[in-house]
Amino acid sequence: MERCSHARRRLLAAAMVAAGTPWRISRAQHVVRLLVGFPPGGAIDVTARVYAEAMRGAGTFVVENRAGAAGNIAATALAQSRPEASTVMLAPLNVYCISTALYRSLSFDPARDFAPVGIVATFPWVLAVHPDIPVRSVPAFIAWARARPGQALCGMAAVGSEGHLMAFGFSQNEQCPLTFVPYKGGAPMAQDLMAGHIPAVFDPIVNLAPAHKAGKVRILAVTSAERSALLPEVPTFTELGYPSAAGETWIGASARQGVPAPAVRDLSTALLAAGRTAAVKDKLAAIGLAANVQGPEAMAATMASDTQRYAGLVRALGLKLD
Repeated sequence: MERCSHARRRLLAAAMVAAGTPWRISRAQHVVRLLVGFPPGGAIDVTARVYAEAMRGAGTFVVENRAGAAGNIAATALAQSRPEASTVMLAPLNVYCISTALYRSLSFDPARDFAPVGIVATFPWVLAVHPDIPVRSVPAFIAWARARPGQALCGMAAVGSEGHLMAFGFSQNEQCPLTFVPYKGGAPMAQDLMAGHIPAVFDPIVNLAPAHKAGKVRILAVTSAERSALLPEVPTFTELGYPSAAGETWIGASARQGVPAPAVRDLSTALLAAGRTAAVKDKLAAIGLAANVQGPEAMAATMASDTQRYAGLVRALGLKLD
C-alpha cells in the first residue's frame, strides 16, 4: 500500500511539473492563507476567491477575511506573521501606497515589511451624477460645479480614500470646485447618490455600473486608459482631455519580507499563470475587473510611483488620521 501511495505521489509530481505547475509550493506549503482586509462579497474578496480556485494545482489556498480599517488589519497581520510563503495578502492600492502617508501611526510599513508577489487585477473609477443634474459630459459638469462654488457636493467613501484623493486631484487640476462629503463606505454613498441627496461621486465602476444601466445614476467618464468592457459607451477622462483624472486601482499580492526569493518566485509564477487563464479573466470581467497580471518587479515599481503620487495629494489636503 505504501509503495502504491509513493508511486502515486511521484506520478502527481511528474504531471504537475509537466504542466508547468510550481510543485515546490504544493509540496512545501500544504495550505496558503490568502489574507483579505475586506468583508466577503466585495471586489477584493471575490478576486481572492477566483484566484484561490484557479491555483488549486499549486497548493490549497484558503481565503481568510480580516476586515476593517480600510485593509490595515490584514496588512498588520501579514507584517506580524512569520516570514513564510504560507501567508499571502491580497490588497488594493490604498493599503500599499496611501496608508503610510495618511495615518499618524501604523504597525506596518509596506516597503519594509512586504515582499511583492505580483499585481493580479485592476479596475477603474468613474465620475457619476444623479440623473436630475442637468449635465451629460465632463465639461458640462465642470461648468455646473464652477457656477455653484460651495454647493457642488461630491461623495467620498471615506476620508483619505483613493476616491477622495482622485476626486481632489481632479478638482484641483481642472479648477472644478467640489465640496467633499464623507461616508462610512461606498454602499451608503451610492444609496444617497441614487436618492438624489448628493449630486456626484467618484466611485469604482464595479459599484455603479448596474445603477447606470438601470438609469439610476449617470456615469460621465472612467479613469482607465481605455474604455471599460463593462460600459463601452462611456468615454475615458484621457480621451476627453483630462489626464489628471487617469488612474486605476490595482490589487496586489504580497508575502512577508524575508520569505526566500525562490518561494516568492514560485508564488508569483502560480498567481500570474492563473491570471492568464480564460476562467480567471472571464470571472473578473463579469464584475468589472481586468486580470492585468504583473510580476514582483513591476509591482514594486508601481508601489513606489503611486506612493509618491498619493503622498503628494495627502499633503496637499493636509490630512492625517489616527
